[in-house]
Amino acid sequence: VKTVVEEVKEETPEVVAEPVGEGVKEEIPEIVAEAPVPVKAEEPKAAENFEQLLEDSFVKIQSLEVGDKVEGEILNITDSLIFVSLGGKRDAYAEKVDFTEKNQELKYKVGDIIKGYVVKSTDTEILISKSLVSVNKRLLQEAFEEKIPVSGKVRSLIKGGYLLDLSGVRAFCPTSQIDAKIVKDPKIFLGQTHDFMIIEFKENGRNIVASRRALLDVAKNKIKEETMKTLEVGSVLKGKVTRLTNFGAFVDIGGVEGLLHISQFSYARVESPSDMLSIGDEIESQVITLKGGKISLSMKALQENPFDKALQEIKEGDIVNCRILRNQAFGSFVEIKPGVEGLIPISEMARGRRINNPGEVVAIGDLVEAQILKVNLETKKISLSLKALQPEPWDTIGDIFNENDIVNGKIENLASFGAFVSLSAGITGLLPNSKIKLAGLKLDNGNVGEEMKVRIVKIDKDQKRVSLEPTNMPETAYDDKEDWNKYK
Repeated sequence: VKTVVEEVKEETPEVVAEPVGEGVKEEIPEIVAEAPVPVKAEEPKAAENFEQLLEDSFVKIQSLEVGDKVEGEILNITDSLIFVSLGGKRDAYAEKVDFTEKNQELKYKVGDIIKGYVVKSTDTEILISKSLVSVNKRLLQEAFEEKIPVSGKVRSLIKGGYLLDLSGVRAFCPTSQIDAKIVKDPKIFLGQTHDFMIIEFKENGRNIVASRRALLDVAKNKIKEETMKTLEVGSVLKGKVTRLTNFGAFVDIGGVEGLLHISQFSYARVESPSDMLSIGDEIESQVITLKGGKISLSMKALQENPFDKALQEIKEGDIVNCRILRNQAFGSFVEIKPGVEGLIPISEMARGRRINNPGEVVAIGDLVEAQILKVNLETKKISLSLKALQPEPWDTIGDIFNENDIVNGKIENLASFGAFVSLSAGITGLLPNSKIKLAGLKLDNGNVGEEMKVRIVKIDKDQKRVSLEPTNMPETAYDDKEDWNKYK
């Protein structure tokens, strides 16, 4: 008993020490008077336990977190809310519709014990809900509003996309939003868990659309911004080939893609990007242009220019073997060495004959022998000739044709003054209109390419001219022996 009184005194030293009123003085003897009454040894312990439990209950209420399971007594029910005592000095509330059955009946009344999960917990209010799904939907709504990523598991493939499980709540992810690149095999994502961004939250969580691509794009753009800050024209970078197209390759150079055009693969001509590169290849390239966020790369810029080396090995007048790369109206481009191209002008394709198209002489892929006519160091252009290596037919025309010979020729083309007839490679003669009329012949463009017999009237080796006439000329036509001069 003495111990109990001493403890009471110790707990209230200020009350005893300070001057007090009559009422207070009367209370103190009462406490002392009751002291001799037998006190059970367990009472102090019980009091301490009660205080501890009370304190613990306050701590428990204050530390409630979203998702915690709780129960309490219903204090009041209004048209829309249910008020619940969770013990201690704090109450909670629930939305009435959440605990209403499908038939709109509420099976609870004031005084009943109700169980639920904490949906919202602040210093001023605690909201509880019937199920964890409601809790998760509330959390997902907050994640949607605050743009916070959420974790989800890809459950199955459905029309247009994937069915996701976001902590027990179903959501939809369109196929276009599952990845930042085109998905070739949609099944590879089944069963995988990824972070998603909720981009739509409708009908109180019954319609949720999530996107993984939105997060990937944010991360990609952040990396791109950092990479772009360090890039400059001339930078040499390592990267990985991500895509191949008919015009080049796209290369990842640290979170940002650059275009490696096919013309920048090599000094040597490349027919197709796949001839040199494959997806996944790691390459080294140089930044050659930066414009509006677009990056152009070049592997060729890091290679030695073969033209410079070729100039040390070839010179004008050299005879080289080359391959026909492409034909144009003005001539044929050839490859002299890997990465070194030259042009054979159409005027240098054949000797002594008119060429309308290079295809009449050479085809793409042909290997030909040509002579280098000119090398331009400034423009890095090389001109070649096939004609220079062909024999001059006029030097030996006397061994092949003589005046008054009747020969077979092929009509090459027609002009206003007559027809040009090819007699042999490099030798073309003129059949004047006057002779054509005298022989009673009618020629038009439909006859081009046809063969006909003609008589060689005159050969002028110096002027490289051959005069022809039809073989069925009338006798009177020979009275004028100055026919060539008359024509001239």
